[in-house]
Amino acid sequence: MVRLKPIRMEEAARYLGYGNKQPDEVILSLMRECEAPLLEACQPAYSYAVFDVEAASAELILLRDCALRLTGKDIVRHLEGCQKAVVLAATLGAGVDRLLRQLQISSMPKALLTDAMAGAAIEQICDDIQEEIRTQMPAYRQTWRFSPGYGDLPLSLQETLLSVVEAGKRIGVVTTQSLMLSPVKSVTAIIGLQSYEQISGALHLTVPEEAGAAGCGTPEGCSRCRFGGSCGLSAAEKKE
Repeated sequence: MVRLKPIRMEEAARYLGYGNKQPDEVILSLMRECEAPLLEACQPAYSYAVFDVEAASAELILLRDCALRLTGKDIVRHLEGCQKAVVLAATLGAGVDRLLRQLQISSMPKALLTDAMAGAAIEQICDDIQEEIRTQMPAYRQTWRFSPGYGDLPLSLQETLLSVVEAGKRIGVVTTQSLMLSPVKSVTAIIGLQSYEQISGALHLTVPEEAGAAGCGTPEGCSRCRFGGSCGLSAAEKKE
C-alpha cells in the first residue's frame, strides 16, 4: 500500500517556477503552514494493470486483452523493446479539490502554494507506485511515465484508459467533457516494462540514437532516454 509521505518542498518549488533555486524563508514558512491541511485532505488511491505488448507498428501499440489502442510515433518509441506495459491511474482524492476551492476564497497565496504542493504530492505517489511495481516485477526495467496528451499520444484516450483499470469504480477518477481528469490532482500514465534479459542488447541498439550526439551513458544522453537514466549504463550509475 502506497502512503503519502511529507511533501518534497523542492519539487513543489519547481512547480512554482523556482527551478533549482530555493524559495525565501517567507515562502517556505507559508508552504510548511499549508502542508498539514493538504496532507489531511489527501486520500491517495490508485489502480493499475499490466498487459503484454501484443503487436506494434510505426504508429500503433496493441496490448493483449486490453481495449486501449496506443497511437502515435512517440508512444511507439517510448515502448520500443518493451514486452509489457503498465496502465496506471492515481489520484489524491476529491478532498484536495475541496481544499483548493476553499483556499481560493480565503487565501489566494495559500491556494497557489497548496496547488503546487499537491502537484508534487501526486508525483510522489506515482513514484512510490512504480517502486511497488518494481518490487513485484524485479525482472523488468521500467520506462518513465508517459501520459495521454504527451507528444502525439491523443488526450482522447483518457476515458478508455480509465475504463481499462476501472478507475471510476475503484478510485473515483473520471473525465470531464474537456477530457480533463476529476479529481484535478490525478494522473494517468503508460509505463513500459523491458526484461533485464533483453535490455542490454536493446539499449546498445536504441539509446545512442535517442540520446543524440551526447550518446549513451552521458548526462545529456540519459536526459533524453526513455529509461530516464535508470539503467546500468547511465552516467549516475557509472559514478557509483
